[in-house]
Amino acid sequence: MLQKVRKTIENYRMLSAGERVLVGFSGGIDSVCLLHVLSQLKEYRLDLWAVYIDHMLRPSENLREVELLHKLGAEWGVKVREIKLDIPGKLLKKPQSLQLLARKERYKLFISLRDEVKASKIALGHHQDDQVETILYRLMRGTGIDGLAGIPFVRDGFFIRPLLEVSRAEIREYALRNKLNWVEDSSNQKPVYIRNKLRLELIPELKKSYNPNLNSVLLRLARLACEQRELMEALLTEKWEQLTLNREGRTGILIEEFLKLPSYLQYYLLKIVLQRTQPERQYESAVLIRLRGKINAEKFDFKPLQLSKTVIAHKLEGAIFFDKAKQKMQPNAKSFRLNTPGVTVIPELNLEVRIEKGHFVQDWEKIGPNEVYLDGAGPSVPFYLRFWRYGDSFHPLGAPGNQKLHDFFINRKIPREKRTEIPLLVTSDDKIVWICGYRLSETFKVTERNAEVWHISLIPIPRT
Repeated sequence: MLQKVRKTIENYRMLSAGERVLVGFSGGIDSVCLLHVLSQLKEYRLDLWAVYIDHMLRPSENLREVELLHKLGAEWGVKVREIKLDIPGKLLKKPQSLQLLARKERYKLFISLRDEVKASKIALGHHQDDQVETILYRLMRGTGIDGLAGIPFVRDGFFIRPLLEVSRAEIREYALRNKLNWVEDSSNQKPVYIRNKLRLELIPELKKSYNPNLNSVLLRLARLACEQRELMEALLTEKWEQLTLNREGRTGILIEEFLKLPSYLQYYLLKIVLQRTQPERQYESAVLIRLRGKINAEKFDFKPLQLSKTVIAHKLEGAIFFDKAKQKMQPNAKSFRLNTPGVTVIPELNLEVRIEKGHFVQDWEKIGPNEVYLDGAGPSVPFYLRFWRYGDSFHPLGAPGNQKLHDFFINRKIPREKRTEIPLLVTSDDKIVWICGYRLSETFKVTERNAEVWHISLIPIPRT
């Protein structure tokens, strides 16, 4: 087995001589074998740190696992680190999948410790049977072809899995031959989690009743899916500048070029750009297929679409962008009643607002960006000044119809951090009259029929 692991490390360029490596240590047979194997690779002269994360879920077993951590660290000359992770406490605050939460928090801790001790790699004990379970699990959840590639040998350039070509049986044989000690995790034998049910029930039944070579069949599929992924990435890399548009550090997909692509390249391009936008989230194939269909159907008339709680797809400059909704939209609930007519001073905005009635506009060309003339009879008064609220829309002057304020800001290329700072002039029944400094509403424009107009000016108050 040691030679097989050496070959895996070489093939995937996982390690270099003298590297500092964090090793995920649970006390189970897989992590004990991984730590032992890495300690035997004398040619690499690795600086190994065994890292144990206590999820505070199995107190009695945790004690035995920590004892084993320190014992093996002393025997094998490995540095050790123990970290507590209060999973029960986090679940009380926000109920969710225990396994997904534990995995997410565990990875965050690994990365934090890597930065702290300046390690270059984080080694995890996933093996060949874990790969089989992952492929089956993703298949049942509705993965795309790319997902069938399974667990990557190297992720993000620093997570490595040296045992991924070694079977569970080989690991057990290695542990027994080298007289290694480990702690059995009781939760692995409970068929309440989907992964456990796969390992304990479904996979044995599939091997017994359908194909005893199930593992090799699925692993072959994973290799082909991995090769297919490499092909897609190469094709998109070659066409990247032609297919995409960069604005403010965000990547958009040019609609004209997108429509020319074969269907699967369209799907894969959406997948790659979304991964860059939200690397912590994996979108299921159904979401990507639905989005692909919407773009092909609406083309240059693409309407904004909420893909998740935090990401919105929208059109800008002939491209589809994916922006983080929470980052862009932070509504300001403040509202200021304006003397109508009259002068209103708003100290916290360093702003003076003047509202007066008039009868005509002498020279439209001399109107500045901080003043506006509007219909004197249409708006219900008094006027108010407020800021963006979720769902706001208005009819921009000269436009064919209503538009979401969110889309107006995007089309005007207003930086997202400034959008919630732009005052809105609204009527007493909360209809938007003026995006101050930008656009009047078509609904309240001055026409030749108007006998009266409102003249409204915004005058900045110098800071003292």
